[in-house]
Amino acid sequence: MRPPLILLAGAVFAVQANAGELEFSGYVGADATYFPETGFSAGQLAHFQGGLLARPELKWTTEERDTLLKFAAFGRLDSADTDRSHFDIREAFVFHDFGELETLAGINKVFWGVTESRQLVDIINQRDALEYNDRDARLGQPMVQLTTRQDWGELSFFAMTGFRKVQFPGDNGRFLLPLPIDEGAAVFEDSAEEWAPDFAARYSNTFGNLDVGVSAFHGTSREPRLVLDGAGTAYIPYYDRITQGGLEVQYTWDALLLKFEGIVREGQGDTFGALVTGAEYTLSQIAGTDGDLGLIGEYLYDGRTVFHPFTPYDNDVFLGLRYAANDERDTSALLGSAIDLDDGSMAIRAEFETRIAEGFTLDADAQFFVPHGSNSDLKPLENDGFISVTIKRHF
Repeated sequence: MRPPLILLAGAVFAVQANAGELEFSGYVGADATYFPETGFSAGQLAHFQGGLLARPELKWTTEERDTLLKFAAFGRLDSADTDRSHFDIREAFVFHDFGELETLAGINKVFWGVTESRQLVDIINQRDALEYNDRDARLGQPMVQLTTRQDWGELSFFAMTGFRKVQFPGDNGRFLLPLPIDEGAAVFEDSAEEWAPDFAARYSNTFGNLDVGVSAFHGTSREPRLVLDGAGTAYIPYYDRITQGGLEVQYTWDALLLKFEGIVREGQGDTFGALVTGAEYTLSQIAGTDGDLGLIGEYLYDGRTVFHPFTPYDNDVFLGLRYAANDERDTSALLGSAIDLDDGSMAIRAEFETRIAEGFTLDADAQFFVPHGSNSDLKPLENDGFISVTIKRHF
């Protein structure tokens, strides 16, 4: 990741401070997580886990507003799991708008997707698995991006290297598998390992009330397969080279949103497909208030087998409620559950966010797993349900 940082620093010092606008923002905070149940392993942390957080962000924009330099980082210091203490550069890039062509070079985050329960097509960035109370957390990805916006739509191309491996909790952390994961022994299909080139492209456009995105990716899979080592005492992450095609569609019909995401992937055993489809209907100004209530229903299917990276969401339905108070505190909440249609197991999640004072926000998250039967995909997570509270000071 050194080249993008050198590029960013050189560009910053190459301009005068009064030649543009410099903006510093971000937050510092603290969180506390409570696990009502003790873990399956005797060495796991028992009930309480705390952390200190920081996310500084620096942006410089030229007077012409055609060039942007941005740096954003995230750091956590954990009280119980040393492997969960980590620092990551989320963004460090130079962006320039040439008119019909936009360029970006450096470390960046790119989000694709329209559904609530699972974002199948979102493949550019590695997920930050250590931030399990923030399911949208992603690691920064070094890249060069070219984008053109025309009457016929938006087209982007990505060239990437510097692959980011999944970081797993430590042996005394939570969300562990029956056997430890040996990250240091990770195997890559490509001999260039982390430095193998990845490529992606995406076309998107709006046709009236219909939003469409079509994407393609070829490179190292962000989802590793976990294979047993020779002694059968640990899992080793194996990163395949894959080719994936993705489609995302959203249709807006007044208060109703119809959504679809689908992928086809090859390179990890047999070619397989997966999809998420459903709807969200918003009830405005419920009970005479300014608040809106969204009703969410989605179906999840995944055709992968035991030889592919694991997922528990192969034949599930997601039901949820999304509330936006539309008040001066920006209060919002989400409650949802993914229900396995084969055995009835449930993964339940709740999120709440509000501003508690000028510059201060409070986030509350909870997640619980209710497996039905000893063969349930959620059985290893049964004791890892948690309640987490985070307070942030924004600046």
